[in-house]
Amino acid sequence: MHQRRPNSSVIVATKNGSDSDSKSLEERRAERRLAKERRDGGKKLKRVKRTTIRGDKSWWKNPQFEIFCFAFGLLALIGVTMFKLLLSGGDGNGGNRLDAFKAFEKKLQEDRAAKEQTYDFTNASGGGGFFSRLRGSKYIIPESLKRIGNKDAWYAALRQQFDTAILPKDDERSIKFVQETRNRNGAYTQAVGAQTPYDINDCPEYPPEGYPIQWPVLEVTKNWPTNDANPRHEIYQGLCVFDYRTELHKADNYRKAELPFIVRDDPAAARSAERWMYPGYLDKLLMGKEDIQRRTEYSPNNHFMYWVDKRSRSERQRAAHKIREMRQHGQDDAHGGFGRGDQEEFVNAMHLLDNVHAARDEFEKARAYAKKHQDDDHAQQEVRKWDERLRDAKRARQEEEQKNWKPPTENLRMTYLEWLGHANVTDDKLGPDNPHWYFRLIGCGDMGEHTADGSCDKGSSEWLFDELPFFQPRLGEKRPFYMIEPEQQKGIHCRFGMKGVIAENHFDLSRNAIALLGGQRRYILAHPNQCNNMNLLPRGHPSARHSAVDWANPDLENFPTFAQAHVNEVVMQPGDVLYLPTNWFHYIISLELNFQCNTRSGGERLYRKEVNDCGF
Repeated sequence: MHQRRPNSSVIVATKNGSDSDSKSLEERRAERRLAKERRDGGKKLKRVKRTTIRGDKSWWKNPQFEIFCFAFGLLALIGVTMFKLLLSGGDGNGGNRLDAFKAFEKKLQEDRAAKEQTYDFTNASGGGGFFSRLRGSKYIIPESLKRIGNKDAWYAALRQQFDTAILPKDDERSIKFVQETRNRNGAYTQAVGAQTPYDINDCPEYPPEGYPIQWPVLEVTKNWPTNDANPRHEIYQGLCVFDYRTELHKADNYRKAELPFIVRDDPAAARSAERWMYPGYLDKLLMGKEDIQRRTEYSPNNHFMYWVDKRSRSERQRAAHKIREMRQHGQDDAHGGFGRGDQEEFVNAMHLLDNVHAARDEFEKARAYAKKHQDDDHAQQEVRKWDERLRDAKRARQEEEQKNWKPPTENLRMTYLEWLGHANVTDDKLGPDNPHWYFRLIGCGDMGEHTADGSCDKGSSEWLFDELPFFQPRLGEKRPFYMIEPEQQKGIHCRFGMKGVIAENHFDLSRNAIALLGGQRRYILAHPNQCNNMNLLPRGHPSARHSAVDWANPDLENFPTFAQAHVNEVVMQPGDVLYLPTNWFHYIISLELNFQCNTRSGGERLYRKEVNDCGF
């Protein structure tokens, strides 16, 4: 009998088994090899050595190496983030750069400029020094803000070209530039009848009594008619002029008293004026990567009156269709307005306003009497009668305005070069009765959310906050001198005027800082206490707060009180900044092609009584 050993194919003989049934070990092995070869088709299989992950010796698959790579990447990310934080500029709350890195980068940029390695502003990839490339290959504009301003590569490249190679920062050079510009324009001195008890170029520490001195408006306009855009150098100036470098403390005293003045030779304003007046800079700024159409006002003459369109949508569409038809029939000068408005309509509006005032006065008298005699039925009837007449007077005024009013100017959109083609013409093509165009830029800034997408203005020019750092809404110690309440800023507004353009007399409900960055402008100013003499278009009129009087040809028969008005004047030059308090009147004449920007920062109630007394 045979039996197998456990886990073995070898058959062994038992003590009682036969030896003849058994085979030798060699024979059995030979039989197994033969059977295996037949089963595998006669092919001899090769033994393959198994490999496992544990047994893999590839260094890039080593777990320790993977952990090392992850740690290195994490540390690199932290390092780059910290580096950017150290190099980032301060925002409106006054963050700081790392001075060492800033100085080193400036040195690299100056070296590049010295070697005349100018940068092509059309290259959208940006530029900058070694540290700029590490920050993302974009030049960081000096004094720029994180929250607002233009962050596009084309603008950074343009500014890099001018800041490092063409006009690197040099306060003395910029101030000398605006001083030489003033000298070329000629000095403006006091007219014979315009003497002041103070020296306008060396004013006292605090505002003297009666500041600023004012003169009869008819005397001022006779000396220099408002339709004459050619400079006359003897004027009636009552405003003080302060040097920013040496007299800023004086200017601060006048500002706290809410009185107007001029600041001159401010290095920041001088730098901006020098850059804007550099040949070709505005062409690149406004026509480089932002070749877009911007707000432009058209007038058939040289007068521009602000207005708010209160017509219905259908009425506006009918009026626009009528103008298009007139132009299609060859009337290229067809326009629905009058520049400053229809004088006859203004006269009628003021007479209707007089009716409203008369009815209101009678109503107030009747109401005061009835209050003291509540048992008098006749007194109560008088109150109801005059209340009804007051309503009728208001209704008649409103209906008449809607029937006869036409827009003083036409709102268009055109590119900067299109406007320049209209505006930059010789004197023989100018004149008060020829068409004029007024070009506008708006930097929205913090005027609501998502303002740069057009909700403030289509194609807003956010780079104005980089171009004019002295108008930035910074807080704390870095607050610019001209920004009284930065959190109340309503953007930056620029108006480019052609020679002869007149902005009609009006007042604003907030304080203004006005910078001239090229050309010359004549400002005629008046204290709010002159309100009743200005014959203002009433509240509710599309041009409310503006004078109904044509200062170039005043109608004293219909507006006799205008002759009693008192004013003063000043001619602004490139680099000048005018501080204009709330509710002060201003009438503006462009003496040549010019660029003016202004910003508002809150209001002051100091002069509210004066404007309230004349209906506002």
